[in-house]
Amino acid sequence: MQKEIPHLDALRHEWLALQPLTAENEARLWKKLRLEWNYHSNHIEGNTLTYGETELLLLHDRTLGNHSHREYLEMKAHDVGIEHVRTLAADKDRLISEGDIRDLNRIILKEPFWKQATTADGQTTRKEIIPGEYKTTPNSVRQATGEIMSFASVEETPARMSDLVAWLRQELTSPTLPVAACIAKLHHDFIIIHPFENGNGRVARLLVNYVLMRGGWLPLIVRTEEKEDYLTALRLADAGELSALMTYLQRRLEWSMQIGIKAAKGESIEEPSDLEKEVAIFVRNQQENKDKVVFRSPEALQTLFNLGLREFVEKLCSKLSKLEPLFRSHFTEVTVKPDFLIASGNPVKDLELLIQAPEHDSSLTVIYDFQGYLGKAPNPFNLLAPASIAFSKNRYAINVAKENVVVRAFAEPVLPDEAETLANKALAHAFAEIKKLSGSTE
Repeated sequence: MQKEIPHLDALRHEWLALQPLTAENEARLWKKLRLEWNYHSNHIEGNTLTYGETELLLLHDRTLGNHSHREYLEMKAHDVGIEHVRTLAADKDRLISEGDIRDLNRIILKEPFWKQATTADGQTTRKEIIPGEYKTTPNSVRQATGEIMSFASVEETPARMSDLVAWLRQELTSPTLPVAACIAKLHHDFIIIHPFENGNGRVARLLVNYVLMRGGWLPLIVRTEEKEDYLTALRLADAGELSALMTYLQRRLEWSMQIGIKAAKGESIEEPSDLEKEVAIFVRNQQENKDKVVFRSPEALQTLFNLGLREFVEKLCSKLSKLEPLFRSHFTEVTVKPDFLIASGNPVKDLELLIQAPEHDSSLTVIYDFQGYLGKAPNPFNLLAPASIAFSKNRYAINVAKENVVVRAFAEPVLPDEAETLANKALAHAFAEIKKLSGSTE
C-alpha cells in the first residue's frame, strides 16, 4: 500500500489516539456531521431547504417554508441513508455489495416519481424514476457550458458496476492506494457509470464516506458553496486528471478530521457560519412577521439572549482578557439597572438576571478596568473598556466603546456572527487606545 500524505496520516493517528469519545462529545460531533452531510449533499443536487429548516426537520420532525413534499421526503430519506452507511461501515466482517449500493439508492429516493430529463440529442422529456433499479434508458447531464455529458450505456451498466464493486472490495481487503486516491477513483468511476436514473451524486458521496468510516476516518462533507470547485475537479477527472479531485476530497477530509479532534478534546466545534445557520429559522419567522411589534417580556429577551446576546458577552470577556498581560492588575465592574437588582459580577449571569426584571427600562454595563500599564510609555496610564446592553419597552441597544453600535426592535436579533464583530470592535478600540497612550507605532 502506498503511504498516506503525512499531514493526513497524522490527523488520523491523533483522532484514533483520542478514542473513545465521551458520550457528550460523540453526540455533538455526530449532530454536526449529520446536519452538514444531509444539508450539503442534498442542496448540491437542488434541494432548497435551508440549513435551519434541515435541522428543524431532522432533529424536531417539524417543517417550515414553502418547499415541495418531495424535498422534505428526500432530506429525511437521505438521513436514513447516512445511518445505513454507518451500519455498513461498522460491520468489519462484511464488505459492501452491489445489492447494498442499490439499497442506498432505494433508501434515499424512497418511492417512484416522475422527473424531467434530457435525451442524448438534447431534447427534454420525462421519465419515471424507480429507486434502487439500474437505469433503463440512457441518462445524461447538461453541463454549465450547454454540453451534454453522457454516461455508461444501459447495456454496459451492470457489468461495469460489477467490476467497480469487485475492485472496491479488493481495495478494502488489500489496499494499494492512499485513501484520498482511493475515494477519488471510486467517486469518479461511479459518476462516469451513473448507474441510476437519479441520486447518483448522493450515492457517490455516501460510498466515499463508507470507505472512510470503515477505515477509521470521519466522513467528509462536500459543501454547497464549493460546488463549482467540486464540479471542476470532476470535469478534470473526466479529462484524465484525477489529482484535482483527489486534492479537493483530501481537503474536505482534513476539515472533518480537525473538527473530530476538536470535539474529542472537548473544544468548540461551532463556526460562525454554523451559528448563523442555527438562527435561520428565527430570522425567517421574523421576516414573515416583520409588521408585528414585539414588546419587552422575559420570553422575548430570553430569545435574544439565546440567539446572540450571550455570545456577545462571552466573546467580549474572552477577547478583552487578551489585554490582561499588559497591565499590573485588572478587574471587571458589572452594574445593572434597576437598582434593586444585585449584580453578581459575572456578566453572563447578570444579563440572565436582567432578562427576568419586569421594568421596561433596564440595562447591563460592563467596565473592564485595566490598571498600571507594564510596557514602555511616555506616562503611566490605566485603561477603561466599557460596554453596555440597554432594554426599553420595545427596543434594545448595544453600546461598545461609548458608541451605540446596535439599536433594534426585539424582533431583530443580533446574529452570532455580529456578536463576534461587536466583540472585535471592543477589542480593537481598547487596543488602539493602548497604542495611542503608549506611543507605539507598531
